Amino acid sequence: MKIVALIVLSLSFSTASAQSKRIGTFNFRTQKAGHTATVTFRVKSFASGKPVYDPNVGVVVNGRKAHGAESTPEAEIAAMIVSFDRQHIRIAPRFYSDCFDPNLRDNPLTIRFARNFNSVRISMGGSDGAGGYEVTWVVRKNGRTTRSFFEP
Repeated sequence: MKIVALIVLSLSFSTASAQSKRIGTFNFRTQKAGHTATVTFRVKSFASGKPVYDPNVGVVVNGRKAHGAESTPEAEIAAMIVSFDRQHIRIAPRFYSDCFDPNLRDNPLTIRFARNFNSVRISMGGSDGAGGYEVTWVVRKNGRTTRSFFEP
């Protein structure tokens, strides 16, 4: 009886530790010429909506293409906050809510300042193991945000 309980506990732990690679709070920071930028991602287990396959688009979640998901995603970004020279900018969900299975632990993102230090460029990759993507956000000091995708 003790052996069975130990095996079940071990299997439960290995499942939880595999999931925890993508789930959690991830902080990144860069400095240059007296300027500092930090990016914080809060990533949670996928719970938004049921994915639907559209033959013209691929996997769709909540009516939008699910980047990084060939099937049901494991993780989704719950919040993204950029601090730019101590000014906190909460990024609107429309800029990240369709980015699934981010690879923030194994494939860290990059943060680069613009030449005039009025904006930062943040690049991150994501994938569920099959199809991948790279997304780049440009966040300006005034909070204006844009993004672009690359999907091979």
